[in-house]
Amino acid sequence: MEERLKMKDNKTKGYILVLIAATCASLGQLLWKFAAEASGMSYTLFTIIGYVLAAAGMFILMASFAYGEVSVLQPMMSIGFAFSVFLGFIFLHEPITIAKILGVIFIVAGTIVLSRSPEDTNDTTTEGELK
Repeated sequence: MEERLKMKDNKTKGYILVLIAATCASLGQLLWKFAAEASGMSYTLFTIIGYVLAAAGMFILMASFAYGEVSVLQPMMSIGFAFSVFLGFIFLHEPITIAKILGVIFIVAGTIVLSRSPEDTNDTTTEGELK
């Protein structure tokens, strides 16, 4: 029982780290968008800070792999696409369309499905078997 709680705690750490990584990556990309429309010092600052955030996101993603399976955690980075829709709406005044809403719903649903452990889904396969 104690080992199961520890595993669940580790998975939670992995999920939190992936969410932070996706947020960093999305913010970095937002700054690159600002850089594309800027010039001079603003261009340089937005570009550099964007690179720093994107790199931080990748390093945090690497750290998350210590707490879970790559086949679960890496695809969860797609939640960053959902973040980008909202960041674009808030900061760039981009419209949120039905297609974007449906896309975000599918991304979030996929992330939830991936994050479920075999114990949660009553999966009876053993480690090493095709799931």
